[in-house]
Amino acid sequence: MNRRLRATAAAAAGALVLGGCGQAQEQDAPDPAASSSGGTVKIATGVDTQTRVLAHLYQQRLAADGVAASVVDVGSSRAEIMDALQDGRATMVPDFSGDLYVYARQHETPASPQPSASSSATAAPSGTSDTPRGLLDSLGQFLGITGETGPSDDDVYRALPDVLPRGVELLDSSGAQRTDRVVVTTVTGAKYSLGDMNTLGKHCGAMSVGVPTGYASSAQGSPGLKAYYDCTPKSVPEYGSTDELVNALLADKVQAAVLHSTEPVIEDDGLVTLDDPDHLFRPERVVAIAADSLSDDAVSKVNAVSADLTSADLTTITRLAGGKTPAMTPERTATYLREQPR
Repeated sequence: MNRRLRATAAAAAGALVLGGCGQAQEQDAPDPAASSSGGTVKIATGVDTQTRVLAHLYQQRLAADGVAASVVDVGSSRAEIMDALQDGRATMVPDFSGDLYVYARQHETPASPQPSASSSATAAPSGTSDTPRGLLDSLGQFLGITGETGPSDDDVYRALPDVLPRGVELLDSSGAQRTDRVVVTTVTGAKYSLGDMNTLGKHCGAMSVGVPTGYASSAQGSPGLKAYYDCTPKSVPEYGSTDELVNALLADKVQAAVLHSTEPVIEDDGLVTLDDPDHLFRPERVVAIAADSLSDDAVSKVNAVSADLTSADLTTITRLAGGKTPAMTPERTATYLREQPR
């Protein structure tokens, strides 16, 4: 087994100011000589705002535990990040499991044979079938899961070590995830008696489903809705921002929308999230990957941070650090999260 596997915006801002909380700077860290991990842990900022905040959170928690750590920006593409992990410019990075797996599988030669489908997935259809199977063109195909259900969160996590580049290892999984979900207003949910995605199909013809730009024709868009839930919407319009998509939903221009499960608007506007029992949508759990040079002591402390993370933390990150005019910097958002009771 892999060694690593063993081992409310204004109010928050006011609380930080009143509490005199300082910001963690991107290169600030304790003297490496004082670190029990044998060197500075260089944490890459990752692919987006959420991973950038998480990088600062890991840095702050590690520093508080006596491990010298700094946050480094080596680029926001996974190609740049993987290069940095392999050449020593970065030691670890937080990421999201589904997207990470797809990237690694597309760009690296697996070091060992791919795992077979989990018992939760049915046998793959014959090679002559041209029916789109949700994630067939990406995650499900790579995992060998092309039946009636898509890959589960555990399927993805177990498969990740075999596709990561040499010298890069998977650390413990966290409890935080931001998987896409179909959401509706309470009015629409009551009108059609919607419970989960299985109840959506017979009403789809009367509904428009709004999605992010580039999503409609993807494996998780129209093809997946049809293949997994026999759902053929009246239309699948695309929107350039979450705000535009949510406004369309609230104005009944669309009757359903695909959003990250951690979008604050779901709670703020009382939207109803439809469960996805057949795993159409790609599992996206926060995971940390690291260079295999990372010491066991540092691994243990990183894993402890991961164990404390929740999906609610991701919602808070979006609320405080997301959008065009964020209420807080990534550093201050991380400080706010670190100071919350666990």
